[in-house]
Amino acid sequence: MLKKLLVFLIIFLSGFGAKSQLVNHYWTHAFNSTSSLLGGAVVAGDGDNSSLYYNPATISQMGDGSNLSIAANLFTWNVYKLNNAVGNGLDLDNTNFSVQPQFFSYTYKPKNSKFSLAASVLTRLKERMEMSYANSTYKDVIKAFPGDEKYNTVFNYRNDYTDTWLGGGFAHDVSDNFSYGASLFVSASTLIYEFGYSASTYNVIDSSFINPDIGASIVSDGTYQESMRFTDYKLVLKIGLAYKIGNWRLGLNFTSPTWRLFSSGKKAIRIDTRSNIFVDGKKLPDYVIFDAQDENVIKTNYKLPYSIAFGFIWDRPERNQKFYFTTEYFGRLKVYKMVDAPMNSSISSPDVVEQLENKDWLSFVYGARPVLNLAIGYSWKIRKKLTFLNALRTDLSAINSKVVESFGSHTYMKASTFNIYHYSGGVEFSIKQSKIIAGGDIGFGYRKNEKQLANFSDPVEYDPIDKRSLQGPLTNAMNTYYFGFSIYIGVTFNFIRQATKPKNN
Repeated sequence: MLKKLLVFLIIFLSGFGAKSQLVNHYWTHAFNSTSSLLGGAVVAGDGDNSSLYYNPATISQMGDGSNLSIAANLFTWNVYKLNNAVGNGLDLDNTNFSVQPQFFSYTYKPKNSKFSLAASVLTRLKERMEMSYANSTYKDVIKAFPGDEKYNTVFNYRNDYTDTWLGGGFAHDVSDNFSYGASLFVSASTLIYEFGYSASTYNVIDSSFINPDIGASIVSDGTYQESMRFTDYKLVLKIGLAYKIGNWRLGLNFTSPTWRLFSSGKKAIRIDTRSNIFVDGKKLPDYVIFDAQDENVIKTNYKLPYSIAFGFIWDRPERNQKFYFTTEYFGRLKVYKMVDAPMNSSISSPDVVEQLENKDWLSFVYGARPVLNLAIGYSWKIRKKLTFLNALRTDLSAINSKVVESFGSHTYMKASTFNIYHYSGGVEFSIKQSKIIAGGDIGFGYRKNEKQLANFSDPVEYDPIDKRSLQGPLTNAMNTYYFGFSIYIGVTFNFIRQATKPKNN
């Protein structure tokens, strides 16, 4: 009963989502519009109701009483461009537009209490990226046939990922200058991934000119498809410290690696076929390799690494200015099975299975390198109830070419490896006891000389290096560009806020 209730709550609350970039980024979002405009540089404080996520020790900074915060993306627009992705001059692109909320939080501090409580639901990451390509032309691919053949090509890619967190926590003020806190989240991450391509040829000339040793009306084909989907439920613990000295505030936050609870909706499929492929006029053996398994037998686990964040705030009250800094180190994820499927010897004929380099054919592996992200923020109180905020932050990819090489012959999720750099800015103004925040974020990413996803521009009968039929060799000719633009708006409602008593010096 508890398991069903937990699933229902996570699915219901996952409607509070926000558009994002790629799965292998940890700092895609800053939560709550205040922390968004400060680039997430709020580990030392001023995170308002997002303190539960950034540093639970700073929850008490909200003051006595209760606070309800709702933050939203009015809209997010993301553009991806992959030059030469499926061949020289053959590009892929994707444009996403979304309008939806991203953050909900509530904090409460009883009057004259040293403890503060908070609860929140937020979307750590949400991505839906789909790209496709299809073309039909004439090329002389099969050299055993005279003249050109009809050459048909298709490529499809989908990466649909959402990670929603639901949690609560507390902070304890040990003194006026020092506090500690902890928070516990339940994460529900849903991944739907598809990657596939197909190339086929057939002869269009009179059959009397066909090579008699081969035959007429030959259709050659090389097709590959891999896909997986699952929802993982896991626990994440955060422990934070906060200290104030003079005009400086310091913060330290530790985030545990994820602890898996259970999974649901698990499926994995992988298909590889080859028919009527010729090399030097001789026909290669045809084959079909197929396996599909579901939640009854496969295991899934999408891990997040531990991280340690440190930050400070330098307050310049005489100038109505504050300077913010946060850095967070994310640990390495050693290569592991994200999808663990039992090995199946009946996926193809025995001789084909025997020649497979990786006989654990349906499992998917994953891994990540260590990442260090930085954020620098600045706020200027223009007048009593109006403050300007802005920030710069990095969002480095946890995947690079060396990580991909460590996967060896195992199957892995295909994703770009570009880094993203953000600038955010906006204003915060007060109306009575409530605060309204509005602003935007611009993100840019670029990576050149990545390995192509396919090569339909220079096809050959068979490429023994990449083991692909009716495609050319894959080269490091793909250049990836990303541009993102978001507009934020958020409201924090303060209820029954009690005036705090002056503190004795």
